[in-house]
Amino acid sequence: MQIRDGAPPAKCMVIPNGVDCDAYGRLSRPGNNRPPTVALIGRVVPIKDIKTYLHAIALLKNRIPGLEALVLGPTDEDPAYYAECLKLAQELGLGKTLLFTGRVSLAEYLPQIHLNVLTSLSEAQPLVILEAGAAGVPTVSSDVGACREMIFGSVDERPNLGVGGAISPIGDAAATAEAIYEFLTKRDHLQRAAQVIRARAFRYYSKSRMDASYRHVYGALLSLGSVGQTARPVAISGTTKWRA
Repeated sequence: MQIRDGAPPAKCMVIPNGVDCDAYGRLSRPGNNRPPTVALIGRVVPIKDIKTYLHAIALLKNRIPGLEALVLGPTDEDPAYYAECLKLAQELGLGKTLLFTGRVSLAEYLPQIHLNVLTSLSEAQPLVILEAGAAGVPTVSSDVGACREMIFGSVDERPNLGVGGAISPIGDAAATAEAIYEFLTKRDHLQRAAQVIRARAFRYYSKSRMDASYRHVYGALLSLGSVGQTARPVAISGTTKWRA
């Protein structure tokens, strides 16, 4: 968008938003006796398309014995939509398979989760994929925003680290369910994806890397200014666009 507006490409760069990988990386992983557990981490609002997630869980509840499905996030932002989700869960017979927790501490719940699921209709760079990833939790995500890049690696990733989850079409409960099934029933597949997404989060999306990139940009500009030169670079950082 900046380049289309006339910004010189040579003065453009991307600084991905980052997360505290060290903090999330210290979290434990579920033990072998933990039931297969998935979670959608986000607000219960229409743009997160909670209903597609519920339909996916309904397709899996009889295929994966002991399946536990969580929705981790506030339920009070759109009470009408939350009520619709509760009604749908009842109609689908999800019963004890599904739990809406409301607002919770993510650090407390990530150690209980095998797989993160994101069914959003729209996203930019959802940090929850990185937070879960740093904790060793792969993600099944709809094909929105930068999700594909975070899960499969960017075109500039050399060498490519591998697959850190799965991508499904927007609003496709069957494809989402099938991707979840593959991970939860093939633990070696799950473990490989967990290792990949964790390595990718630490290597490319850590907060320390993001901070260092900003320090470099501002340091270079301040150095130019100190000798009387002027510069008008344009940077695109994650979902934040700014012009200096």
